[in-house]
Amino acid sequence: MSVLDALYRTYNYALNNNMADQAKMLNQNAVLLPVFHTNKRSNGSNDIIEITLSETGEFIKAEWMPKDQIIIFPVTENSITRSGKVIAPHPLCDELSYLASEIDSDKHLEYLKVLNNWFSYMEKENENRLLRILHGYILQDTIFEDCIKSLFAGSNYIVNNDFSILLNSGDHAEKIIRMEKVFVTFQIEVKASTEANLSVSTDRDIHINYIDYIRGKNSEQPQEQCDISGERTYCVSRHRGLMGNSKLISISNHNETYYGRFVNGEEIVHIGYETSQKVHLMLKYLMENSQNRKRFDDSCILINWFSDDINNDEHISLTSNISPYDDLLDEDMEDDEGYATLGDSASSAVNDYILGKRIDINIDGKFYVMILDKISNGRISVKYFRELPKSDLFERVEDWYHSTNWMYYSKEKGRYIIQTPSLFRLTDTIFGIENEKGFVECKESKLRTKTIERLIPCIIDHKKLPQDLKNRMLHNICNRSSYDKSWNSVLAVACSIFKKYQLDYLNKRKVSEMLDTSTLNISYLYGRLLAVYEKLEQDALKSGASGNDEKRTTNAERLWTAYTKMPGRTLRILEEKIRPYKDRLKKNRYGTAIYYDKLLTEILNQLNGTESFGQKKNRALDENFVFGYYAQKQDLYRKQENKKEDDNEDQNDGGNE
Repeated sequence: MSVLDALYRTYNYALNNNMADQAKMLNQNAVLLPVFHTNKRSNGSNDIIEITLSETGEFIKAEWMPKDQIIIFPVTENSITRSGKVIAPHPLCDELSYLASEIDSDKHLEYLKVLNNWFSYMEKENENRLLRILHGYILQDTIFEDCIKSLFAGSNYIVNNDFSILLNSGDHAEKIIRMEKVFVTFQIEVKASTEANLSVSTDRDIHINYIDYIRGKNSEQPQEQCDISGERTYCVSRHRGLMGNSKLISISNHNETYYGRFVNGEEIVHIGYETSQKVHLMLKYLMENSQNRKRFDDSCILINWFSDDINNDEHISLTSNISPYDDLLDEDMEDDEGYATLGDSASSAVNDYILGKRIDINIDGKFYVMILDKISNGRISVKYFRELPKSDLFERVEDWYHSTNWMYYSKEKGRYIIQTPSLFRLTDTIFGIENEKGFVECKESKLRTKTIERLIPCIIDHKKLPQDLKNRMLHNICNRSSYDKSWNSVLAVACSIFKKYQLDYLNKRKVSEMLDTSTLNISYLYGRLLAVYEKLEQDALKSGASGNDEKRTTNAERLWTAYTKMPGRTLRILEEKIRPYKDRLKKNRYGTAIYYDKLLTEILNQLNGTESFGQKKNRALDENFVFGYYAQKQDLYRKQENKKEDDNEDQNDGGNE
């Protein structure tokens, strides 16, 4: 199914289930607009006026609409795509330059033609109280004067020759308000206490009236078969914009793109006017609904929805963290390094599925995901689109979770949890640098967006992890000095990435964070050694007479980068630097010192016994080094937590859990 067909069918599903034009929720949630209508949000800077009339059509007041207030109003085929100096009025609500004859008489005349045509249809076919009242008031042509007197009553103002308003507020600087671009909408104040005011934005009767009017007009136009709906209808070649004037469907200005097979651009595809409205309004709704979209940057956006859950009430987000074993993930949660997690909260529906609690998945349900990118001021590109059964989505998200989960520390819980990091977190860790707040951030928005786009197919299409991402992460992890406060977070994300890589390319059945003392991989053993040396020095610093913890960078941490590049040579240097700490530990905590000595001997014997160790001992370490370091470090801390050590423990006590 094409993306246009998916959007068209989704709109029809919403229409059949009374989900469209829920205007009462206008300023609480995104609203799926009725066809042949659009919406506009106030920016709070004197851009939208709402005129209130009485039931007899008398002017009551005009008010500036507050910031973020949204209005709905009808549009025409021409007005929805107007730009520049083109005169193309909306049929009812529009800018003052169209509604007030004194500002622009040409625009006003065109506006009246469009409004009168609709009014004539209403009188003949379909009576509407609100339209009749508004039509009578607009014909009086007093809108500009009424608005000025109401809006600026009690203020010191001057109407300039260009119909802008000069406000003088005494001590404050003068302010100029350009009225010709101010948008106007209407409402009728209803006297009956049991009835709400009639508003162009929320009155469904006037919306239906206009829809019927446009359908009647379209039936008189030449009819062609729509390539999306399959119906014979009035088709159009101009379509509304979605990100400003940027369009999803448009005809190229370069004739060579279609010459050869076609005479003109209109022959390439035939899309009905109403079909186009449904497609674009459905996409507009998904882009505006926070539960359906996730912005990567100012121009790129990911959208997902279900055929049976258009609002995405299950809150499924492909960019979220996944942690089915802990009801932990809040949008404002931070990890142990102060790293603000990005992406929505993980879906309880996905978590329940992974845990086996959910089996009631609609087998007929479909999941859709797309990535849109505004590539210019006139074009929107669909960079990625997939449709798959809803059950397949849950299986693929589960597979992604099992191939990337790792132990992450939760500051909120005060313990480690099993979690798959969000795509934002993966991307930031791979390409980011540690900022002043102590978490890793990728500041190159285009690179960030591109990387997330590359990772989405790893979930949806079972694609392997791009190897360059793994290589970049390995490069990062070898430069430990680049991470001061965020090291533990970076280490955990690296383990998630390396786990995915090994499952994808090395055909491993399992990659565990638990220590495997039987593993004879050289990089793994070198990683274990470094973890032991680091912990030994830390324990030695704690073992002084005062018992104070001398917090400073260990030799293992300082030599980290050199160790990953030339481990054999650096190991000899590290052993020399660690010797004083071994002696100190033997003096203050003899049992612990003997335990570390025994453990180091065991690992070194394994290392020396590996095949071709003499030839490979100075080769740069691979990602298994990280697994060995992580597993050994966790094992050492786990033993420390499970057993309270004292200075008099003997050799055997030091080695037991």
